[in-house]
Amino acid sequence: MKHTELPHVVRALRDPLHAFVHESRARIAILVSRSGQVLAQHGFTSTYEVMNVASLAAAAHASSNMLADLTHAGHWKHLFHDGAERKMFLATLVTPLEPFVLVVIFDRQSSLGLVQLFFDRLSKTVARLPELQRGVERTDLASFEKDLQAGLERIFPVDAREEV
Repeated sequence: MKHTELPHVVRALRDPLHAFVHESRARIAILVSRSGQVLAQHGFTSTYEVMNVASLAAAAHASSNMLADLTHAGHWKHLFHDGAERKMFLATLVTPLEPFVLVVIFDRQSSLGLVQLFFDRLSKTVARLPELQRGVERTDLASFEKDLQAGLERIFPVDAREEV
């Protein structure tokens, strides 16, 4: 995704992600590109957390896809980790533009079934967004850092960021 398209995509994804969080009763959600570029988030309080989760989500997504290929499992719809207090759901959100990665953290106020139900609804909503219908060139390596910084600045304005 080109740097010039990022603001439109980020704005378009904000409301659907917030609706998903509200409906699914999730605590934290982040939507990133396969390269770890932050597109939307809810529930994080620091840029440091967002950047770490975004890069780890992209890496987990890539490694799970490779494991699926190596084990001839095809494509896994989502990953689920059940912790003592919190649970994590990681899934590919397919769009006409490119696949995105959604990470959801939830607790006992929600359930895997609720998250899956509203993930399916989110997937359909996002796939229909006009901002994701255009054929957009992919980001080259030279502009990746600029795009990443621009995404973070949209999500965490300079005056709201905490020092790391």
